[in-house]
Amino acid sequence: MTGKGHGAGIFGILAVGLCALLSATATPAEAAALRVLPVRIELAADKQFCALTVANDDAAATTIQIRGYGWRKDGEGNDRLDPDAGPAVNPSIVSIPAGETRLIRCSLPAGGGGREESYRLVIDELPTGPVAPGMLRTLLRISIPLFRAPAGAAPMLDWAMVKGGGGQPRIAIANRGDRHVQVAGVSLYPSGSGKAATLERGFYLLAGGRIELPLETPAAIARVEVQTTKGTLVASRADGER
Repeated sequence: MTGKGHGAGIFGILAVGLCALLSATATPAEAAALRVLPVRIELAADKQFCALTVANDDAAATTIQIRGYGWRKDGEGNDRLDPDAGPAVNPSIVSIPAGETRLIRCSLPAGGGGREESYRLVIDELPTGPVAPGMLRTLLRISIPLFRAPAGAAPMLDWAMVKGGGGQPRIAIANRGDRHVQVAGVSLYPSGSGKAATLERGFYLLAGGRIELPLETPAAIARVEVQTTKGTLVASRADGER
């Protein structure tokens, strides 16, 4: 569930042609042209229903499958999707003629938590038949993030130095708040007057989530700033390290 991610100004139409693995030879490829709106969904805590539209800009009809998942991330930043905790989708499989648009509705599980809930809607193009000789058809996958947050929810970040499985130093950044952030980079300021090192890595840090990032040149860190799509946040030093 990979593309409302992310940030203000992304409420435009997403024209998606996600990567497909091609053979080593220069085999021509053809792919459907799908547009999805919105590319990110945010709901208030008292809302349960949402909708999105999928347009087929290709010259041929296409069939898609839409599934909802509960979404969390592990400490390495990998997505973990739970089909049993996701939104219900209707219709879950739909054919879209060339040049037409379809409305997809979704219903979230009953809310009730004090922390933002995170989900993904995954749209997969389904095979529609054989392709011409010498052609490789690429099947699209589009992932839409979906959030439902209580009023006033906000992130709260902290950091600590930890050791990885092989003893390598890492920095752990945790979101103790009740709303996610979309991270674009992390700046590490050393003690004294040294220059900050920046980890240019984009990821979501969900409410209650935590990620460990490897350090190539470990040094004493005095301050950690996290660049997000909504500005820079200063992470607090955690009480303890491990």
